[in-house]
This record gives sequence, structure tokens and C-alpha cells, in this order.
Amino acid sequence: LFSKKKEEGVNPDITSIIGGGILWSARGVSDDRITSLDLIVVATTSVIVYNINITKKQLIKTQIFPHDMAASFWYESTTRTLVIGSYKASRNPNNGGDEHPLSRSSMSLFSEESQGQDESSKDTSFPSAVMEMKTLFFSKTSSIVEKLPKFSIGTLREEEAKDEDEHHELMLLSGDFNASEEKLQQGEDSESSIVLPTEIFLLKLYGSVYCIELGSMGSGQGIGFTKLDREGGCIHVRHQKFEALKGTKIDDVESMISVGVLDNLLCIFSKKNETTYFIDVADIFSDDQRLFRESVERFDPDMHDESLSFLAPRYFLDTSGQGMLYEVGLSLPLLLPNVPPTACIIPFLMRRNVPKATIRTHIMGRFTSLIKKRDMPSLMKWIGVIVDRYSKSADGLKFDFESTVSLLSRSSLTSLNDMKDADVSSTVGDIMVPLSCGQVLTQTEMLQMIFLPHAVLAIKKGDDSLLRFVSSFSVRYFVELERRSLTPSIALQCLVVALLWRTGENAELTSFLSTWQTQWTITRRRRQMDLPTKTGMYFDNPGAVPYAEILFKIAVEGIVDKASVRCDPSATRQLISYATTILLGCGATSLAVKCLLSAGRLNDAINVCSKKIRPNKVPVVPEETSFAGGTSSKDFFRAAVSNARKQSSVSERCKTFYLLHCFLQQWDPSALEMDSRQVKVSRRKASLAHMQRPSFRGLDDYDTMMVKQSVLAHDFPRFPDELFGGKESACCLKLRAMFGYVQNVK
Repeated sequence: LFSKKKEEGVNPDITSIIGGGILWSARGVSDDRITSLDLIVVATTSVIVYNINITKKQLIKTQIFPHDMAASFWYESTTRTLVIGSYKASRNPNNGGDEHPLSRSSMSLFSEESQGQDESSKDTSFPSAVMEMKTLFFSKTSSIVEKLPKFSIGTLREEEAKDEDEHHELMLLSGDFNASEEKLQQGEDSESSIVLPTEIFLLKLYGSVYCIELGSMGSGQGIGFTKLDREGGCIHVRHQKFEALKGTKIDDVESMISVGVLDNLLCIFSKKNETTYFIDVADIFSDDQRLFRESVERFDPDMHDESLSFLAPRYFLDTSGQGMLYEVGLSLPLLLPNVPPTACIIPFLMRRNVPKATIRTHIMGRFTSLIKKRDMPSLMKWIGVIVDRYSKSADGLKFDFESTVSLLSRSSLTSLNDMKDADVSSTVGDIMVPLSCGQVLTQTEMLQMIFLPHAVLAIKKGDDSLLRFVSSFSVRYFVELERRSLTPSIALQCLVVALLWRTGENAELTSFLSTWQTQWTITRRRRQMDLPTKTGMYFDNPGAVPYAEILFKIAVEGIVDKASVRCDPSATRQLISYATTILLGCGATSLAVKCLLSAGRLNDAINVCSKKIRPNKVPVVPEETSFAGGTSSKDFFRAAVSNARKQSSVSERCKTFYLLHCFLQQWDPSALEMDSRQVKVSRRKASLAHMQRPSFRGLDDYDTMMVKQSVLAHDFPRFPDELFGGKESACCLKLRAMFGYVQNVK
């Protein structure tokens, strides 16, 4: 493999293959056949690449990558990443030149020649604490080898670790990263500060390669993480405090420290402590200080039995018996009890490779725990993290905008019989979210997992304290969305209104409705003037009309449960006004009139209809709109009767009916026109001659006869005489004549 003549990176006197330094890399795979194969030789002074052409059966030296005298190397096979470590040369002030740390004397530390040396010779031959790392990325398709800038390992071992230096970041876009020359001149390093190859690991986590250094802060403390960013051509560095291995020699056989990967989590197995430590690099490299960054410790003596031997990255070999090999998986039910209940691990859970229903169950359980404790500060920290990540998910925003209409009925809290509360774990199984939203919690999930179950639970149990807490929590979540210029879903808006309505928060509900009504009105007017409006907001929402109908339903609902307190009439008026604005903005005028009449808002319904009538009193509203279900003259008359029954004086009732008569003359004049129809009348009211006819029927029998009265009177036969002093009173007679009711049937 090595020619006798000297060439770059190859010196026959000192170049030799490092143990395990024969690597194979297949290229040009076609039809499940390997057409080209690379032989990668990792030597002490260089990396030599030979190409084996299987078709031509040729071995050709293609590339040589020189490096400083290597102490060790690490290879990650799935990404074909090779990292070579060389101890950093230290400046010798005595001769003014550079003395390589792995000279003949220092190299003896890693050879059999060192076994006969005394302790004093070892103290003077230890290399520097810093190891320089060179990175090579081999390709699966081409012969191109990518490189990263060199970086150093062990730089923090030369100085005392400080509390404020918990996290460090380094991004090198070009050039080399060299340790401070001054610190290398401070004298010989002690054995405990030297970074050893056994303390360095190359692992693949979340699709990226990380160089892990145990004891990065000296004396076994700290873990150094170096992310090798192949696409960005740079590295990212973090150092995390970790005292679990303090005072432990990583290379000591008795300590039995092993490092592996379980579900993209860095796992450190300490047989001495009988403990496994789990660390998530995604949270370590996040700039969000609200996330839980500490290692999760699990004490498990059974896993660290002497008969079990760990094999990286996730296997255990049972050395007793038949030597069974076990593949280890991550169990969230066993891991999560070791995490503090207030720790924000929602992103951590969302990244786990387990069924979504399982993840949602654990998330719901942690939320439930904090809600029971009424821990609003911790919940708000969680909500901030959730909304920040949700704001970056276009798929999540689109999903909530289009799919929350189905939750409107449940969000109104008007029908609780078919709804599940927080004690029913099967709630999470009903949630259907696209796979593209797997890393975030959508508004739909928050509603179905957190807000709705706990609101229903509070109402069913009559717990007004819990209901008020859930109401406050939902409002704060709503505000967090608005702060990031995100449109809360229709279902979430409906739930906030329903909770404020049930908790009797008059001022807050009125302010909420007034603000949103103003926004809807502004949007409507801007569209009328062809001005731009926010995309995907207000009237474009497919659930806007059903939402307004639900608001009318909430306004007229009678609250009977112990946990709820109904708002005052002013909040009711504001709620109805807001719902009317939505319906009018969506062009659902007929539906707005129908809902107003069903809510007993006769004057408001008349005002809405009056705006659709020209000055010449000719209706411009299409026929199907004027006489749509719930908006006919009979419906207006029925609403007037209902309102009159709630009024205390006859004068107020007369004003209501007079206003209705004036409106019907413009809205539907045909309803007041006289029409002759056959109607059923009692024989008691028939003529005397008719009563003298022989009949087998009693005096209460009915007969039919032609009666001429208004169309409205035929459609609504019974006039409310009792509301106006009786049928014989002058006021009642006049109103009957105005609406075309016949005085007597003869």
C-alpha cells in the first residue's frame, strides 16, 4: 500500500495503518449491483483512497489527504463521515521550534515500548490537552470528498470551568480553529486534563453527525457537542455542564462508561453508578432558554447487570447462558417520571419515534398535572414554546384554518352529553392531524387534548374554580397567538367566548367581542373599497357563518350547571351584535335576520331588513331572501308576540306592534292584503240557524266557512288579545284591524 519513495502524506519511516483503519465505501450502485468500490486506508500521517473497479478488476490510488500525526480516528458509516484526531503541537520555548507532541518519546505512551518506562518518564511525555480534528465526508455517488474546517477538542480543559460558560457556540465558515498559543506555553498539562481517544465519540443524531467529548470541562465534568454541518460547511459547538462523571476516568475499566444512541437521544451508560443518562442534542443546540436541557437520569440496576455488555449504538449482549443479543428501545413511560413535572419537554416528546397517540397521551398527562396544581407560570412557559414552533409551521396554520369547523359545536359547550372530559384517555385517539404537522402542536390538538376536556370536566363536576382557570388559560393561549400575528381558529374563538360567558366575565367578554367586531367591520369596509386585507382571515374562513350561528345559540342558552354564571344583558347584546356583524359581512343577511328573530331581537332584525329597502318602498332583497325560512312576516309577528309577553305595560306592547306594522308595509305588503279562505270555526260561534240543524256532534264541534282576513292572520290565526286588555278593548280592536284580523266570525 505504501511505496518506498516519499510523497505527500506518506513517509515510509513513520506511516502505518491505524488499528481498524481499513474502511470500504461502495459507489455507483446500479440495479442492486456495486460497480465501484473505494478502499479507504486511515494511516498515521494521511488518509489514502484506492478505487476498485469491479468490472475492470483494477485497484487505483485516487486521493491522498495528509494530516498531522494521528492519535486515533472515528467513522460514522451511515453518513460516511471520517474524523481524524491529532494532538495539537505545543511550542517549546527552549529550542524556539515546534515539537510535535507525538514524537518518539510521546508516541511511546501508546505503544508497547512504554510498558517498561518508569513513572517519571511518563510525566514528561504526555501530549497537549488539545486534539485537532480533521473531517472528511465521503459520497455514495461520486468520488468527491468534502471537507470541513479543522476544529479542536479539549480546549476548555486548559482553564477552570465557569458557571456562566455553560453554553458556547462556534461557527467556522472557513479557515482553521487553533487553540490559544499562550495557553499552550503555560507548561506541561497534567494527566487529568488530557483528552483521550476513548473520551470522543462520533454519533448520528437526528440525521446529523455529532462529535461528542466526555469530560470537556476537565476532571470528568461537562460534555462537548460539535455538530458537523455538511451542508453549511461549518461546525456548531455547545458545552453542557454534566457532573455525573466527575472524578471518573472514562478509560478506566472499572468505570465501564459506554455511549450509545436510543431514538436520537445520546445515552451514557454508567455501570458503576447503575444509571443511564439521556441527553437530547436538539434542545442543547436550541437558543430557547425555556426548554429543558438537563440530562434525564434513570437508575436501573437490572440494565447494568455484570452479565450484560453494551454494544454501540443500541445493543446489549448477554454474556451468560446462550449469549442472547438484545436491541434496546426507548420507553417513555419509564423515562418521563424522571423528568421534573414543570420542565418544558413538549418539543422533546414531539420528536420521539413512537405513535402519535402515545405522545399525545403523555402531553395531555403533563398538562393535566399542572392544571390540577393551577401552575399558570409553568403553563405559560410551555405555551410560549408551543406557539413559537407552531408559528413556523405553514402546514399547521393551514390545517387549523380549514378543519376546526367540526369542533364548533363542542367548543360552544352547549351540549355536553357526547363530550369526553380529561379523565377519558381515549380523547387523544380521535385527533386526526396531517403527518406534516408532527413536530408541532396545532390549535386543533390544544382544543381536543387540553382545553375542551378540562372545561367539560369542570362543568360536569360543578368546579367553578377549575372552569375559571381553564378560561384564563385559554385566553392567554389566544393572546399568545395574536402576539405573533397568527389568526386564532374559529373553534378557539368560540371556546374563549363560551368560557368567558359561563364564568360571568362581563368586562373581559365585552372587550373581547368589541375588539373583534371592530376588526371584522374594518375588514368588511376595506373589501368594499377593494383595499387589501389579511389573507385567510375573517370572512374567508369557511367556519365564519356556523361560528356566528353558534354565538346566537350561546346568547339564548339557559345555564343550569353549578360551575357557570351567566353574563349580564349588556354582554348578551354585545354578543348578538358581534354575531350579526359576522353574518352580514359574509352576505348571510337572511340568516342574520332569522337568528335575530330567534333571539327575540325584533328591532335589530327590522333595522337589518330596512337597510335593504329603497326609498320608494320597493324591496330590493331577492324573493328567496325575503321569504327564506325564519324571515317571513309570520316569523316577525311571532317575535313581536314573544317580546310583548316580556314587556310590562300595554303602551310598550302597542309601540312594538305599531313599529312592526310600519315595517311589514314596506318589507312584505302582501302579508297585510285581505284574502278569503276557508277556516275552521267552532259551532258555538256559528249562526243560530246553523246551530239548530240536527247533528250528532256536540256544541264544541268545528265547522269550516269562508273568512276574509289578511294573509298574516290566516298564517298566524290567533291574535294575542290578552296582551292588549282583551278582545273588546279599543286598543286590541285597532291592532286587529291594522293587521287584518277579522273581528268576529258570524
